[in-house]
Amino acid sequence: MMNSRLYKNNAKKSQDTLEQMAENRAFNEQIKIIRTNIEFVSMGQSKIYLVTSSIPGEGKSTIISNIAIAFAQQNKKVLLIDGDMRRPTQAKLFQRLNHTGLSTLLANQSVLEDTVQTIDKYNIDLIPSGPVPPNPTDLLSSPNLEKLLEKCREMYDFIFIDSPPLIDIADGPILASKVDGTFLVVRAYRAYKTEIQKSVQILNQSNAKVTGYILNDVKRQRSSKNYYVY
Repeated sequence: MMNSRLYKNNAKKSQDTLEQMAENRAFNEQIKIIRTNIEFVSMGQSKIYLVTSSIPGEGKSTIISNIAIAFAQQNKKVLLIDGDMRRPTQAKLFQRLNHTGLSTLLANQSVLEDTVQTIDKYNIDLIPSGPVPPNPTDLLSSPNLEKLLEKCREMYDFIFIDSPPLIDIADGPILASKVDGTFLVVRAYRAYKTEIQKSVQILNQSNAKVTGYILNDVKRQRSSKNYYVY
């Protein structure tokens, strides 16, 4: 199981642009270590990963976008999917339109070839969330999700899905049950221990494969210098 930390003042806030994050060398080094760990646990076979959290505001969307970019920097063919159809983030983060996306794909209102957006600057493909639907849970429960993921599996080296938080929303557990591995982001001093425990229980009940945990916004100890702690 993979466990990583992103240190405070290095893990950027959601309002920061990708350009600002790219200038933070310490943050990017930590993302590269997470990339290396994912490559190790994937064993060359697992390729679809979900990144989620217990509650909003723990940094999962920022982290997953940077992980996707880090893999693309190794000339991997990478797809990033915004699976949060309630509070979408990725289209805004990449400054893209959100007229079509996951919601329209699952509702048979668009086709994959016309929905995927290529982000040339970062060498990744993006499927945004699409317009907010009235029934996100029903869409994710449809056979169309599995069909979409299997089609994308044949086209990409790695697929990363940004998930809604787990607590009080059924969407995350559904997504977690469909992927090869799930990472739980925990922001230090934000989520309560009981919330984290509940999230782990939700994932276990969903038959999700919990691949690891990413502890975000950790206060760095003087003795730790620039090293990761596991």
